[in-house]
Amino acid sequence: MAIKVYMTNIAGNQLTVGNQRKLKHILDTNKISYIDIDVSDPKNSNEKEFLQRMLAASNKKMSLPQIFNDEEYCCDFDGLLSAVESCSLKETLKLDT
Repeated sequence: MAIKVYMTNIAGNQLTVGNQRKLKHILDTNKISYIDIDVSDPKNSNEKEFLQRMLAASNKKMSLPQIFNDEEYCCDFDGLLSAVESCSLKETLKLDT
């Protein structure tokens, strides 16, 4: 199973840029491998549609970054921070411990 991180490389919002950077740092520090998916890249249009469909089905807002384990939703950036604070990162990301 692969962790997929949905991000954008053309974020106009500095908060989004900072959150994406922090998210990568958290995953890298915890030695969690992930696939970075840029939803602003036209070649990732299928992935963007998947993200929109999954978030809409869960009544979640389209804010980046978002994390999935394969096709299973894990959390957004705030959820990742909560998981780190509560020492439940691997459980939140649905990783085998």
